[in-house]
Amino acid sequence: MASDNQIVKSEDALVKADPDLFVSLFESDRNRLYSYIYAYVMDHTAADDIFQETSMTLWREFDRFEPGSNFSKWANGIAFNRVRVYRRKNKKFSLGLSEELMVSISDSISKEDYSETRWNTLQECRTHLRDEDNKLYEAFYVKNKKAQEVADESGRSIFAIRKAVHKLRKKLFDCVDRKKREGLI
Repeated sequence: MASDNQIVKSEDALVKADPDLFVSLFESDRNRLYSYIYAYVMDHTAADDIFQETSMTLWREFDRFEPGSNFSKWANGIAFNRVRVYRRKNKKFSLGLSEELMVSISDSISKEDYSETRWNTLQECRTHLRDEDNKLYEAFYVKNKKAQEVADESGRSIFAIRKAVHKLRKKLFDCVDRKKREGLI
């Protein structure tokens, strides 16, 4: 009779030898994974690049995936590391989010399954923002402007802009959290 260790090794070999399993898991998770990446960089071009790198890494390292475990959680870990590398190389995507905060957010996300519903909730919460906050959101997360650019355009100090971004994030987080507690997501 085979030992548990031998069974695990044979399952690992099965994973490595089964591209159909990878394709099935990847295809069912690709939209969620892209949204996860996009939430960190808020730029489609950057998200596309990171998604491509992540996809290739997932394929190359698929033999490390443990059968029966959560593919989304495993993919998030790899995507998060790709985002961190990208953000270090491209400073404009790190504005306002420290490395510690990113790790904290990633840890929170890995504990829960963030779905498209949560993304839609965030977008709904945006509709409740004041015009000024929506303009700030657009400048940072859609147009990817730097704090100094926004400060120059608005006539406000860079510190005021960063503080406003912090408050904006808190408003959005609180809104999503409130809807979660109310059972709406």
